[in-house]
Amino acid sequence: MALLLGFALVSALGVAHHYGLMAIRVLTPKSDNSPQVAIILVFVGLLALHTLEIVSFAVIYKILLNSGAFGALDGAHDENWESLFYFSGINFSTLGYTEINTNGSIRMVSMMQSLGGFMVLTWSATFLYSVCERSWRN
Repeated sequence: MALLLGFALVSALGVAHHYGLMAIRVLTPKSDNSPQVAIILVFVGLLALHTLEIVSFAVIYKILLNSGAFGALDGAHDENWESLFYFSGINFSTLGYTEINTNGSIRMVSMMQSLGGFMVLTWSATFLYSVCERSWRN
């Protein structure tokens, strides 16, 4: 059940990320008109998008932990938003090592978040690279 939930959450992450990239593209000036501005705006836009994605998973962890059906977090976890945001960010960046431990099926959601984070981070890196390549070519 938790693996299926993790799969659904990462699928939703992919869809949201796609639309986030489209919005960044629309809001960014063409790289041949303002190349340096385009690069900086894409970078800042991606930072904002990834932060929103990390916050979204922190909210999901809060809901799952409150339900009690998916296990718990222990270790250096004091059940506040800062800890959930930190845990979500570490998983998202695929580092995965924290002083916060997962117990129960929430581990599957955490593992899937790491996979999804890796996928969208590399997608974002490719997106930023394409903007840089076009800007530097001009």
